[in-house]
Amino acid sequence: MEKGVQCMSESFESSKFRYLNDPPVASRPFSITVDGDKCIGCGVCIKQCPCQTIEMVTRKEASQSQQAACQYHCPAGTDIREYLRMLESGASFEDAWKVITETNPMPAVTGRVCPHPCEVSCNRSGVDGPLNIHNIERAVGDYAIEQGLSFEKPAKSLKEKVAIVGSGPSGMTCAYQLAKMGYQVTVFEANSRPGGMLTYAIPRYRLPEEVVKSELERIIGLGITMKYNTAVGRDVKLQDLEEEFKAVYVALGAQASAALGVQGEEAENVLPGLSFLKSLKENKPVKIGKKVIVIGGGNTAIDAARAARRMGSDVTILYRRTKAEMPAHPPEVEAAGKEGVKIEFLCSPFRVSANGKGTVTCQRMDLGKPDESGRPSPVPIKGSEFDVAFDTLIAAVGQAMVPDGFEGLLGSSWIGTDAFGRTSKKGIFAGGDATSGPGMVSEAIGAGRKASRAIDAFIRGKEATLPEMKEISFQDLPLGDRPKMPRVEASELAVDVRLAEADAEVNLPLSPDQLASECKRCLGCGLQEPKFTGLPYFGKICIACHNCEAICPNGALTFPYFYQVDKGRWAYDFDYPEERGQGMPNPLMLEKPAPLTEIEEKLTGAEKVIYNRRSTRIYKPDAVPREVIHRVLEAGRFAPSAGNCQGWKFVVLTDRALMNEMSVSVLKFLNMFTKLYQGKGPMRTALKKTLAFAKPSGSDQRPMVAMQALLTPKFGDKPLSVFFDAPCAIILLAHHMHISDASLGIGICAQNMVMAAHSLGLGTCYVGFVSTALKMDPVTKRFWPRLGIQWPYDNPCTVLTMGYPAVQTDKPVEREFPKVHWAE
Repeated sequence: MEKGVQCMSESFESSKFRYLNDPPVASRPFSITVDGDKCIGCGVCIKQCPCQTIEMVTRKEASQSQQAACQYHCPAGTDIREYLRMLESGASFEDAWKVITETNPMPAVTGRVCPHPCEVSCNRSGVDGPLNIHNIERAVGDYAIEQGLSFEKPAKSLKEKVAIVGSGPSGMTCAYQLAKMGYQVTVFEANSRPGGMLTYAIPRYRLPEEVVKSELERIIGLGITMKYNTAVGRDVKLQDLEEEFKAVYVALGAQASAALGVQGEEAENVLPGLSFLKSLKENKPVKIGKKVIVIGGGNTAIDAARAARRMGSDVTILYRRTKAEMPAHPPEVEAAGKEGVKIEFLCSPFRVSANGKGTVTCQRMDLGKPDESGRPSPVPIKGSEFDVAFDTLIAAVGQAMVPDGFEGLLGSSWIGTDAFGRTSKKGIFAGGDATSGPGMVSEAIGAGRKASRAIDAFIRGKEATLPEMKEISFQDLPLGDRPKMPRVEASELAVDVRLAEADAEVNLPLSPDQLASECKRCLGCGLQEPKFTGLPYFGKICIACHNCEAICPNGALTFPYFYQVDKGRWAYDFDYPEERGQGMPNPLMLEKPAPLTEIEEKLTGAEKVIYNRRSTRIYKPDAVPREVIHRVLEAGRFAPSAGNCQGWKFVVLTDRALMNEMSVSVLKFLNMFTKLYQGKGPMRTALKKTLAFAKPSGSDQRPMVAMQALLTPKFGDKPLSVFFDAPCAIILLAHHMHISDASLGIGICAQNMVMAAHSLGLGTCYVGFVSTALKMDPVTKRFWPRLGIQWPYDNPCTVLTMGYPAVQTDKPVEREFPKVHWAE
């Protein structure tokens, strides 16, 4: 006997009278192994599972190497998922505030002015819309202010002193983190008040002064020494700080406005954007007249334009690109439009004349190739010049740093640092706008926090490190089964009230009920994982298709079992892989199977499809183009058949309503069988055994498990569609007089079609339940006329669902080894 070939033996009992039903599966119970650092809890394994023997359960503990998408994209690094989970479960606002302030000491500020990239990346977007994170954060921050909450001072005070240059969000965050560690911190601020841009630039209608004051006073209350009206480089030298302090953190910000770079911009009625905003915050407003032009498309330009509208001026923004390229936060642009600010796109100034009433000469622009910013570059259109009159022109085309006293740290226009804020000079660190250019407040906070860790490590003679985290992203994964809960939006002050009360805050807070509702929308990304729980009656077994393993987007799930029956009528004579990987495709007969990616060049296209093809049960809603369906049908048309009879006909289903009707009917039919199969009592048992004896292939427990799965899925709130919500299904009908075995002929035809579909990027799944119901169920047979089923093509043999996979499913999996007998 050759190796790998085994005859029937005592261990393989083939008697068809043994085990009429429920065969003894040798490898029960099944289970799965989940790598907690790879699994993101997306649940696609459940949706792909034909047996629904896996369900999502709460993790005992979250992975320490992953972050929910919201936290991963939060520049401040705030554990958003954690404080939302706490609030949803009934924790206090104070507890939530403590979580936020581990990384961000000013949530009442960021809840108002941060453009919240956390929401842009929120996985809830795949269900019904992102969480309203910034308004929840604002509510928690406001609560802390209202309740007078304070930071807990460190238990131990250290002797080392650290200097902070600049009291903006980056400098104050670094000071906050270092003070909590126990360091002696001194902040040097050139102005008379702390806060930087928070205090001197952002308008009160966006960020009330009392909010900034409260947040900063709480930080200073940790014992931080403030040196106001002290400019490093003017009143004290950087070298002096190096000598007195163990480390220095430079957070100068970008307090100067960039020049327009056009002729005549030095005119008196041409104002830098930051200077204009600062004059308002210092209650020293300049007269701007009736007609105001603002140049630029960033946040400073929008702030200046909205502020000018509140002064009664007619305001027009001139921007050289289109709305899509504006760097300003989109909601602020929208608010400006509501308030009457006009925007003229694709135009740029090149000359200012200030004789009497000012005039700016502009040129129309076209968009060219992308520049270094990644945006299309504006290209002047010859002969398109035009003039615009103004009383005041506000230039807001960018910001710059004033490097006086810090020239030795400069890279190009900004201070050069590494990811931890370390500069080229030992013991000097930098961060915020002074290193990266104008950015978000949350970015400045994040830079200050990272620098504090680096400073602490430097003082202790250690190396600063940050854990490498992976994002828990559900992007492009199907989430449509999750219950819909519309996003709650905060109200806004009416436009007429805004313009009448210039400092009134525009964005209003969420109500307590709205907050509670919004917290419940959090998906808790990464807090669940799949577990093999089995199904009632059948226990912890399944058909061992390994689809759960194949579909996992991160390769986190392992299913090491095979459906193995050694005795009775359902016994198969297989060899089974003895170690992991042994059952993978091995067409080149290598000593050990190699990953297909390593041998692809040696395989034909047909082989690649054969070894990779997996059933698809999760489809995109996109329709399959008619010409693509035709290519699949054509592959079936050219399939070989017995006697060249070509004994088949195709019914193409794309009518969603009809498919839904059919699904309901088929499910009712299947439900009768599951009740019979799983029923108790002598009559049901006798009937089941009779059916199992008469038609054993129809009572195999594997299709019975799959039937039950359709009726009682582990996700969603209703039975599954027998078409798996595919946009297309093809019914293969056999001719009444099909030569030889119709099932074999139809199978060959269907395989041709399946291979063609997968080579075209489609996914498919064989669905025998529909064809069975169409043949056996009188109620489902009523669809025959609508499906064009009539003699002689009156034998529905199988159904193929088809569509574009919502998740990549094609991937090789391990298989059993059917025995081979060589007659040589």
